[in-house]
Amino acid sequence: MFTDRKKILFPFIFILVFFSKVNAQDWELGLNLGASGYMGELNTSNPMKFNDWTLGLLVRKNLSHNWTVRLNLLRANTRGNAATNDNENIQQQGLYFKSPLYEASLLAEFNFFKFEPSYTRVSYTPYLFAGIGGFHFQPKSYNFDGDLVNLHEYQTEGVNYNRFAIAIPFGLGFKYNLRGPLTVGLELGYRIAFTDYLDDISGDYISAYGWVPSEYQLGTEALEQRKYFIDPSQQATVGTQRGDGRSKDSYMTATITVTYAIFRAGCPVYIKKN
Repeated sequence: MFTDRKKILFPFIFILVFFSKVNAQDWELGLNLGASGYMGELNTSNPMKFNDWTLGLLVRKNLSHNWTVRLNLLRANTRGNAATNDNENIQQQGLYFKSPLYEASLLAEFNFFKFEPSYTRVSYTPYLFAGIGGFHFQPKSYNFDGDLVNLHEYQTEGVNYNRFAIAIPFGLGFKYNLRGPLTVGLELGYRIAFTDYLDDISGDYISAYGWVPSEYQLGTEALEQRKYFIDPSQQATVGTQRGDGRSKDSYMTATITVTYAIFRAGCPVYIKKN
């Protein structure tokens, strides 16, 4: 797993280091903290349903007053519960999941106004961002003993899906420099995930005693648990639709960001106006 995470991180770090050699101006280090949510089979229509938390680190390279590039490292929780959905058909399924997410992404930001960390003036701007990222996820649910277990091991749809996936992040934000190296902001971001198994739900209902990959051979008790994970309602027919028919899930974040401009030769970075 660690090797796979390095494969995700290294290309982004290389690109960021490359930019540091070209017309170096400002670097900022920062944190973002806020709420997370997801859209998929257990939330099909509400893009503002934030129900968990997220925490991240960022390194921002100001290429000019209007353009920046940013490396983002994110830890988020996502979860969905059929019981809280407004759709009766989804409620009746009784499905539930929660999943940690670990994301690394490289983003480009466009500032609508000229922006610079500076002691001499207040600077602020709305901005848009977009980029590419990779993430790891692990959908989980509670077993009969109340323990949180990995749903992937129960192969609830007979699919040994990859828990690493590509994401396309995009969104908007607003940042405000407080007359110095400190900048605060608000940001709303969405990620299109190139997987439909963020919630462990995608295809059709299968039999609890059907095919399981050899690395996940289950005992009698685990097969009974699998039966519950596949269909908590115990009313579905094998072969009928379990997912919503769409091929991609997504997740979103709403965060407060705080960044600090890196000192150069003992002094805060200052970009002189032309």
